[in-house]
Amino acid sequence: MPAAPPTPAPGARRFLGWDPVAGGALLQLLHMSLFFSSFGVYVVAWEVDLGWTRTATATGFAAMTVVSGGFAILLGRLLEAVGVRRIVAAGLAALVAGLLALSVATTLTHFYAAMALVGLGLAMSGFLPVTAAVVPWFTTRRSTAMALMSLGLSAGGFLVPLVATSVEELGWRVTLRLSAVFVAVFAGPIVVTMRRPPDAYGQRPQGLRAGGTGERAPHSFTLREAVRTRAFWLLAGGHAAALLIVNALNVHLVPHLVAAGGFPLTEAATFVTLVTIALGVGQLLGGPLGDRFDKRALATLAMVGHAVAILLIAVWADPAVVAVAALLHGFAWGMRGPLMTTLRADYFGPAHFASIMGASMTLFLAGQLIGPVFAGALADLLGGYRTPFAILAGVGLAASYAFWRAHPPARPDVPADRPPDVPADAPAG
Repeated sequence: MPAAPPTPAPGARRFLGWDPVAGGALLQLLHMSLFFSSFGVYVVAWEVDLGWTRTATATGFAAMTVVSGGFAILLGRLLEAVGVRRIVAAGLAALVAGLLALSVATTLTHFYAAMALVGLGLAMSGFLPVTAAVVPWFTTRRSTAMALMSLGLSAGGFLVPLVATSVEELGWRVTLRLSAVFVAVFAGPIVVTMRRPPDAYGQRPQGLRAGGTGERAPHSFTLREAVRTRAFWLLAGGHAAALLIVNALNVHLVPHLVAAGGFPLTEAATFVTLVTIALGVGQLLGGPLGDRFDKRALATLAMVGHAVAILLIAVWADPAVVAVAALLHGFAWGMRGPLMTTLRADYFGPAHFASIMGASMTLFLAGQLIGPVFAGALADLLGGYRTPFAILAGVGLAASYAFWRAHPPARPDVPADRPPDVPADAPAG
């Protein structure tokens, strides 16, 4: 758990850095429970109701991903120019419109257009804006803050069986409309928590020594400087591979268990809950561990965990084995997620984090796009997911090596005689 917020001076405002952490957790809970983790439930419903193949529905997921990832580099610039609060408000409005449009889809063309609108809403109200709001508020406890903010990802999984029940009892169209209502209801409280950087409130980041101004640290990289480093590309490649695996399982785990394991839909959805339980445990442990130990080594181990988990799912359909694999996959996801974000903030500094993260998200769009489409197309061709899942396990092992090689870059303003993997702002001793 994080250290207590800094004690304000008498008469001063409370520390506001935990507001975007709480708002971001709620926002990610909505995203995960109502769409990302529940998408496999809709895949089964669309196949039964509309006759859409898994390749077709995975292509819709890819269309959403293309819009979300392709917009990221521009989004990073907009966040720095316009501010997080306005962007998140516009994104939530687009998400509500997208869910409503998806609820009335009857053709694949309509489906793809609605998914693109959902992708725009998820991008503008999702991971990049929220992390851009949180990062400037923390220094020494940055991994812990990111982990707590990411707890919404795991908490959202608990609601997937409820979404599956709603789809079975009320239908997928009504369920999507109800999801839009939930987003609209919580939009206002979430937007309020999206704070500007601490300087705007006369505060300084948590962990900054007394006398710090909160202004841009001299070691912060610009986007142009960051893309010239090997660490930028290794982190982007490893992150792309991680998302390739996560997105493929988000879309295809439930269909695989229904087809290969003979699980009823609601029972298959409970394994998504197991994933998210372990995701929360991984986040709770990964944040504090990342603040104390080598984030790069922890991310490497997490990717090995992803690879082993998806291989177990590919080979065995036994409920006990699938449960173990789901827990391992979720724990690896929870450990890795906050670490990849804080590694970038640690390596490149907070001043241009939104632009650097936006460029990274555009690059690892390939993983988000390829994973679901590749697994779905190969499953349609071969009649099952064993081979595509086994291939994805190999990708996970390759990504573990990329993280291991992603050493801290030499900072532009660091003297040449400073060791390359000692950050310029490392504490003495």
